[in-house]
Amino acid sequence: MQTSAQNVSERQNGLGVHDVAPTVAAQLLRFTVRQSVKNSYTVWLISFFVALAALSHVPAWISVGWALSVGLAYTIRVLLIVGARDSPTLEAQHGFWLRRYTITTVACALVVATGPAFLFPAASETARMYMSVLLCCWLAGSMASVGAYAGLFAVYAAVFTGGVAVGWVLSDTTHKVEILVMLALFAVVVITFGRSFARLVSEGVEIRFVNEQLMARLAAAREAAEESSAAKSRFLAAASHDLRQPLHAVAMLNGLLTRPQTPESIADISRHMARSLSTLQRLFSSVLDYSRLEAGAPEPVPTWFALAPLLDRLTAEYMPTAAQKGLALRHDCPMVQIHSDAQILERILRNLIENAIKFTDQGAVTLTAARMDDGLNLTISDTGPGIPDNLKADIFKEYFQACAEKKEEGLGLGLAIVRHLAPLLGIGITVRDNQPRGTCFELCLPRTSVREAPCPVSDAPLAPRAIDLGGLTVLCIDDDPASLHALRALLVEWKASPLMATSPQQAFDEAARNPSIDVILSDYELGAPINGADLILALRERLGPVSGCILTGAAAAIQAHRDGLIEFPVLLKPFAARELREMLEMFKEMR
Repeated sequence: MQTSAQNVSERQNGLGVHDVAPTVAAQLLRFTVRQSVKNSYTVWLISFFVALAALSHVPAWISVGWALSVGLAYTIRVLLIVGARDSPTLEAQHGFWLRRYTITTVACALVVATGPAFLFPAASETARMYMSVLLCCWLAGSMASVGAYAGLFAVYAAVFTGGVAVGWVLSDTTHKVEILVMLALFAVVVITFGRSFARLVSEGVEIRFVNEQLMARLAAAREAAEESSAAKSRFLAAASHDLRQPLHAVAMLNGLLTRPQTPESIADISRHMARSLSTLQRLFSSVLDYSRLEAGAPEPVPTWFALAPLLDRLTAEYMPTAAQKGLALRHDCPMVQIHSDAQILERILRNLIENAIKFTDQGAVTLTAARMDDGLNLTISDTGPGIPDNLKADIFKEYFQACAEKKEEGLGLGLAIVRHLAPLLGIGITVRDNQPRGTCFELCLPRTSVREAPCPVSDAPLAPRAIDLGGLTVLCIDDDPASLHALRALLVEWKASPLMATSPQQAFDEAARNPSIDVILSDYELGAPINGADLILALRERLGPVSGCILTGAAAAIQAHRDGLIEFPVLLKPFAARELREMLEMFKEMR
């Protein structure tokens, strides 16, 4: 900090500080003006004592007139610069106020400097010495108000001592040379002290400025910590209910399966369990999505793609959910292409659509895209209860829900995820009322990201070709027996050949007995010194270049994969069976 402040003072040049940080320079000028205003009224007293010493030697109108001129000059100076003392726009008008302060200060010094020329010649030697001492003390005291600017104070001191020197030159004395030398030395000493004083003041002002910044940051950090604590409390309140409910339902339904049931009852129980598990998966997925965003935002990969097919697919996918609540779900989109990351935009739209359906009990949810002069506006509107004006600033916070009487489970992370993702695509997002009822979220895409679609070509994906997984030998490694059991059941159903291992040593043993393994699926954290990625590498040294995949929910694995430290694909738990099958089909095609 000291070095930085020294650099500020060393950058003082001319009569002011023009090239320091604007805020610091404004604070320095404000401090100097306040000191000048506070000390300027003592000028009347000092000039009176100087005039009093000459009163018996020169005509009264000269001595009194000079004293009044000096007092009036400093009073006018105060009136001209006092506005900078509390000006809220001082930073923007710093140059104007600094020039005014500089001109008025030099002008006052010139008025003072005329006094010795009129008062000294007719005064006695003793009176001249007395007046010289008063003027020199006056100059030394002026350092408190003018000394913050070393260049300006040097001019001020030169004018002061120059005026005294002129007075002695015009006087009849035998000690002119000695006195002029002493005045020159005094001026040098005062100017040197003025430079040191300016450096100290600059350091103090900058330190104060930095301290104020630190205090502001500390206050902001404290406010953020309090908000984070409140968010965690909201999360715990939501999680304790929303996660407990589907878990409780699954436990109850599982208890029913321990007793004899009819095939119809089993099918009904299975449907209810699937619904509860789907809710659990959705809740955990939202937490994992937000955790990944906090760990590091994804890097967008923008491409040109047609918007209408994306809205077609999302509308078709969420139509059954909306229909269950008696809601209409529709969209209206012109034939345009947009330049953006399709996956990130889809995640944004999914969260907004799900949010709209969740809090709308009757009416419709509508997606509308419209070309504008400055780009494209994509709106998601609903006919729900709306959002009160006093809560619109809070709805994008983590674990916050505007509707306290919600009927759907949720942790309040959907809009927080949208808030993190939208800036990655350069998308502005606003929320407003949907007349006559409901809420409207508006996404604004820049004009450079929108163009007319060349032709209405359908972007609907082709139906994937089913790939037989029969004969695929898969080594599964996980220290959780329940996860291994579920994985084995899936692989058997897909006609693959699963091999199970609950530890790295068992994995090596299986590899020794079955050298024809095709794929290795491993958890990342295995409760052993070696992690899943290193274990796959070690097994490949024995088996050759077999395919591998990490199945994990560990944050360390997510970050390592993002940093390029894990070369294998990563499936984040909980993942859908479809995702795992697609991965295995890809591995089989690569054989």
